[in-house]
Amino acid sequence: MKSLKSLLGLAAGIVMLASAPAVAQEKATLRLNWLIYGFHTPFYLGIERGYYKAEGIDLEVGEGQGSGRAVQIVAAKGDTFGLSDGASIINGITKGAPIKAVMGIMNTTPFAVIARADSGIKSMKDLEGRTIAATTGEAGLTILPALIKGAGLDQSKINFLRVDGPTKLVAVLEKRADALLGGSENQPFILEQKGVASTVFNYADYGVNTMGLAIHVHADTLKDKPKLVEGFIRATQKAYAEAEKDPEAAIAAGLKVKPDMDKAMALKQLQAGLKLVRSKAAPTAAIGFMAPADWQMTLDLMKDYQELKTDMTAASFFTNDLLPK
Repeated sequence: MKSLKSLLGLAAGIVMLASAPAVAQEKATLRLNWLIYGFHTPFYLGIERGYYKAEGIDLEVGEGQGSGRAVQIVAAKGDTFGLSDGASIINGITKGAPIKAVMGIMNTTPFAVIARADSGIKSMKDLEGRTIAATTGEAGLTILPALIKGAGLDQSKINFLRVDGPTKLVAVLEKRADALLGGSENQPFILEQKGVASTVFNYADYGVNTMGLAIHVHADTLKDKPKLVEGFIRATQKAYAEAEKDPEAAIAAGLKVKPDMDKAMALKQLQAGLKLVRSKAAPTAAIGFMAPADWQMTLDLMKDYQELKTDMTAASFFTNDLLPK
């Protein structure tokens, strides 16, 4: 039997918990860069486990229609936070969008050349004389010359099959192309699901890295609600750290929101994406830290290969100041 003293202590604790003020919740929204897939699921894990609520944030996550669209929505204050690739953030800001990146979610680019394993392409040099499926205007194609230069290839010996996005996979499946341009955290697993093994050549492994995905906010949010942004960053750091420890839990949280997700593929997408969270320029940095060198390279590549004209410096597009010290 418990002593009177312990019972009184327990009762006092219950009274204190009951009387403790709840953390005031501020509604906030996050606009994803695209439809929910494996790499997005840690956000839902953070919501499920109360990481955002613990920071006073009542977070709602919405699917996206591309990085550029997420930039536009946040710039118009339609959403509090946005998730977009670095190039789209730079494009938006140089065109007047009053936003800034505050946290890098994918600091190593997923851009890759993905070749059929049975094509005999075992090295970048083997791409010469082969056909790559690509979509006109896609970011991976516009900066491909930098990859070709870095790998010491002769671009005139590489053939390109220009098709729309979905047809790239079809072209490789039908062997009309030996490889395609895509993301290392996505297309290889779609091919695998269709029975085609692949060999992946990551741009970043050849010294060509652009900012993958970053959280951005409106300038007014940064100025007026820095504590909200800091709280969001802390909760997101915790969510992605927990996803690294238990990716299945993140997928389970995502499936509750999007039950038609392919569970096995989503898990592979998440596991591959988690390898890209930290930059090769700062491999031991905290989740969310953005290496200035990565933003500089993204800016330089856009100037060299995407006809970007701006005098803005790389520091104009991001800040690490709100990351936990």
